[in-house]
Amino acid sequence: MLVYTLTNNITGDVWVGTCKDSSDERFMQFQEAMALGVKEKIYKDLRDFGVQNFTVEDYALAYDREELKDIFDEAMDTYNGKSLIGVKTSLGKTSIAKSAPLKSSVGTAKRKTLGSTTKTASTVKKAAAPAKLATGRTGSAKKEKLIKEKLAEEKAMRESQKSKQIMEQADEMAAIMARLDSRGSTVNKRR
Repeated sequence: MLVYTLTNNITGDVWVGTCKDSSDERFMQFQEAMALGVKEKIYKDLRDFGVQNFTVEDYALAYDREELKDIFDEAMDTYNGKSLIGVKTSLGKTSIAKSAPLKSSVGTAKRKTLGSTTKTASTVKKAAAPAKLATGRTGSAKKEKLIKEKLAEEKAMRESQKSKQIMEQADEMAAIMARLDSRGSTVNKRR
Protein backbone atom coordinates (compact mmCIF):
# COMPACT_ATOMS: atom_id res chain seq x y z
CA MET A 1 0.00 0.00 0.00
CA LEU A 2 1.27 3.38 -0.99
CA VAL A 3 0.67 7.00 0.03
CA TYR A 4 1.25 9.41 -2.84
CA THR A 5 0.97 13.12 -3.54
CA LEU A 6 -0.50 14.87 -6.55
CA THR A 7 0.91 18.40 -6.78
CA ASN A 8 -0.54 21.24 -8.84
CA ASN A 9 2.62 22.89 -10.20
CA ILE A 10 0.82 26.20 -10.79
CA THR A 11 -1.03 26.78 -7.51
CA GLY A 12 1.13 24.60 -5.28
CA ASP A 13 -1.92 22.72 -3.97
CA VAL A 14 -1.10 19.19 -2.86
CA TRP A 15 -3.59 16.34 -2.99
CA VAL A 16 -2.79 13.27 -0.87
CA GLY A 17 -4.11 9.82 -1.70
CA THR A 18 -3.55 6.12 -1.19
CA CYS A 19 -3.35 3.21 -3.62
CA LYS A 20 -2.42 -0.45 -3.60
CA ASP A 21 0.22 -0.67 -6.32
CA SER A 22 1.03 2.26 -8.56
CA SER A 23 0.41 5.96 -8.12
CA ASP A 24 0.80 6.40 -11.89
CA GLU A 25 -2.06 3.97 -12.57
CA ARG A 26 -4.21 5.78 -10.02
CA PHE A 27 -3.47 9.11 -11.74
CA MET A 28 -4.54 7.52 -15.05
CA GLN A 29 -7.85 6.55 -13.39
CA PHE A 30 -8.34 10.18 -12.37
CA GLN A 31 -7.68 11.31 -15.94
CA GLU A 32 -10.23 8.82 -17.31
CA ALA A 33 -12.82 9.90 -14.73
CA MET A 34 -12.20 13.54 -15.64
CA ALA A 35 -13.09 12.67 -19.25
CA LEU A 36 -16.33 11.05 -18.05
CA GLY A 37 -17.41 14.26 -16.36
CA VAL A 38 -17.43 13.07 -12.74
CA LYS A 39 -18.12 16.01 -10.42
CA GLU A 40 -15.27 16.35 -7.91
CA LYS A 41 -12.93 19.23 -7.01
CA ILE A 42 -9.82 17.38 -8.23
CA TYR A 43 -11.33 16.93 -11.71
CA LYS A 44 -12.18 20.62 -11.90
CA ASP A 45 -8.54 21.43 -11.10
CA LEU A 46 -7.31 18.90 -13.67
CA ARG A 47 -9.53 20.48 -16.34
CA ASP A 48 -8.73 24.09 -15.37
CA PHE A 49 -4.94 23.75 -15.08
CA GLY A 50 -4.32 20.81 -17.43
CA VAL A 51 -3.07 17.33 -16.65
CA GLN A 52 0.48 18.26 -17.66
CA ASN A 53 0.67 20.74 -14.75
CA PHE A 54 0.33 18.02 -12.10
CA THR A 55 3.15 15.94 -10.66
CA VAL A 56 2.61 12.51 -9.08
CA GLU A 57 5.10 11.39 -6.43
CA ASP A 58 5.23 8.45 -4.03
CA TYR A 59 5.31 9.66 -0.42
CA ALA A 60 5.80 6.48 1.60
CA LEU A 61 5.12 2.76 1.69
CA ALA A 62 2.88 1.13 4.31
CA TYR A 63 2.68 -2.52 5.27
CA ASP A 64 -0.71 -2.50 7.02
CA ARG A 65 -3.83 -0.33 7.21
CA GLU A 66 -2.92 1.23 10.54
CA GLU A 67 0.47 2.36 9.27
CA LEU A 68 -1.19 3.57 6.04
CA LYS A 69 -3.56 5.78 8.04
CA ASP A 70 -0.67 7.21 10.10
CA ILE A 71 1.41 7.96 7.01
CA PHE A 72 -1.59 9.47 5.24
CA ASP A 73 -2.33 11.76 8.22
CA GLU A 74 1.33 12.78 8.35
CA ALA A 75 1.37 13.63 4.63
CA MET A 76 -1.83 15.66 5.04
CA ASP A 77 -0.21 17.63 7.89
CA THR A 78 3.14 18.03 6.13
CA TYR A 79 1.71 19.42 2.90
CA ASN A 80 -1.49 20.90 4.33
CA GLY A 81 -3.00 18.66 1.67
CA LYS A 82 -6.41 17.89 0.30
CA SER A 83 -7.62 14.31 0.59
CA LEU A 84 -8.22 12.09 -2.44
CA ILE A 85 -9.81 9.39 -0.31
CA GLY A 86 -13.39 8.77 -1.38
CA VAL A 87 -13.05 10.58 -4.72
CA LYS A 88 -15.22 8.80 -7.29
CA THR A 89 -13.55 7.56 -10.45
CA SER A 90 -16.71 6.44 -12.27
CA LEU A 91 -20.28 7.49 -12.78
CA GLY A 92 -23.09 5.53 -11.16
CA LYS A 93 -25.15 3.17 -13.36
CA THR A 94 -28.12 5.53 -13.49
CA SER A 95 -25.91 8.51 -14.28
CA ILE A 96 -24.29 6.70 -17.19
CA ALA A 97 -27.63 5.70 -18.67
CA LYS A 98 -28.95 9.26 -18.53
CA SER A 99 -25.84 11.12 -19.64
CA ALA A 100 -24.25 8.74 -22.16
CA PRO A 101 -26.44 9.62 -25.18
CA LEU A 102 -26.03 13.34 -24.55
CA LYS A 103 -22.26 13.38 -24.10
CA SER A 104 -21.11 10.69 -26.53
CA SER A 105 -19.63 13.08 -29.10
CA VAL A 106 -18.10 15.27 -26.40
CA GLY A 107 -16.60 12.23 -24.64
CA THR A 108 -14.72 11.10 -27.75
CA ALA A 109 -13.25 14.56 -28.25
CA LYS A 110 -12.09 14.61 -24.62
CA ARG A 111 -10.52 11.16 -25.00
CA LYS A 112 -8.56 12.31 -28.04
CA THR A 113 -7.14 15.29 -26.16
CA LEU A 114 -6.57 13.11 -23.09
CA GLY A 115 -4.31 10.76 -25.06
CA SER A 116 -2.01 13.57 -26.12
CA THR A 117 -1.79 15.17 -22.67
CA THR A 118 -1.25 11.87 -20.88
CA LYS A 119 2.20 11.47 -22.39
CA THR A 120 3.09 15.00 -21.36
CA ALA A 121 2.02 14.37 -17.78
CA SER A 122 4.09 11.21 -17.51
CA THR A 123 7.19 12.95 -18.87
CA VAL A 124 6.74 15.79 -16.38
CA LYS A 125 6.46 13.24 -13.58
CA LYS A 126 9.59 11.38 -14.66
CA ALA A 127 11.61 14.58 -14.87
CA ALA A 128 10.50 15.81 -11.44
CA ALA A 129 10.66 12.50 -9.53
CA PRO A 130 14.44 12.03 -9.31
CA ALA A 131 15.00 15.58 -8.03
CA LYS A 132 12.62 15.07 -5.09
CA LEU A 133 14.08 13.52 -1.98
CA ALA A 134 11.77 11.49 0.19
CA THR A 135 10.35 13.47 3.07
CA GLY A 136 10.62 11.53 6.27
CA ARG A 137 8.01 10.28 8.59
CA THR A 138 10.74 9.58 11.13
CA GLY A 139 13.89 11.39 12.16
CA SER A 140 16.10 8.45 11.27
CA ALA A 141 18.06 8.67 8.02
CA LYS A 142 18.58 4.91 8.14
CA LYS A 143 14.82 4.28 8.10
CA GLU A 144 14.30 6.82 5.34
CA LYS A 145 16.96 5.17 3.22
CA LEU A 146 15.31 1.80 3.80
CA ILE A 147 11.91 3.18 2.75
CA LYS A 148 13.37 4.70 -0.43
CA GLU A 149 15.10 1.43 -1.27
CA LYS A 150 11.89 -0.56 -0.75
CA LEU A 151 9.94 1.82 -2.98
CA ALA A 152 12.58 1.56 -5.70
CA GLU A 153 12.69 -2.24 -5.42
CA GLU A 154 8.92 -2.56 -5.69
CA LYS A 155 8.78 -0.22 -8.67
CA ALA A 156 11.57 -2.14 -10.41
CA MET A 157 9.79 -5.42 -9.66
CA ARG A 158 6.52 -4.15 -11.17
CA GLU A 159 8.35 -2.93 -14.27
CA SER A 160 10.22 -6.22 -14.69
CA GLN A 161 6.97 -8.19 -14.34
CA LYS A 162 5.34 -6.04 -17.01
CA SER A 163 8.28 -6.44 -19.39
CA LYS A 164 8.42 -10.19 -18.72
CA GLN A 165 4.71 -10.49 -19.52
CA ILE A 166 5.16 -8.52 -22.75
CA MET A 167 8.08 -10.73 -23.81
CA GLU A 168 6.08 -13.90 -23.05
CA GLN A 169 3.19 -12.61 -25.13
CA ALA A 170 5.55 -11.75 -27.99
CA ASP A 171 7.09 -15.24 -27.88
CA GLU A 172 3.63 -16.82 -27.84
CA MET A 173 2.55 -14.70 -30.80
CA ALA A 174 5.70 -15.62 -32.73
CA ALA A 175 5.05 -19.33 -32.10
CA ILE A 176 1.45 -18.99 -33.30
CA MET A 177 2.56 -17.13 -36.43
CA ALA A 178 5.20 -19.80 -37.14
CA ARG A 179 2.59 -22.56 -36.85
CA LEU A 180 0.24 -20.68 -39.17
CA ASP A 181 3.02 -20.13 -41.69
CA SER A 182 4.00 -23.80 -41.63
CA ARG A 183 0.38 -24.88 -42.09
CA GLY A 184 -0.11 -22.48 -44.95
CA SER A 185 2.88 -23.76 -46.88
CA THR A 186 1.88 -27.45 -46.58
CA VAL A 187 -1.69 -26.73 -47.71
CA ASN A 188 -0.37 -25.00 -50.85
CA LYS A 189 1.92 -27.96 -51.62
CA ARG A 190 -1.01 -30.41 -51.50
CA ARG A 191 -3.02 -28.51 -54.10
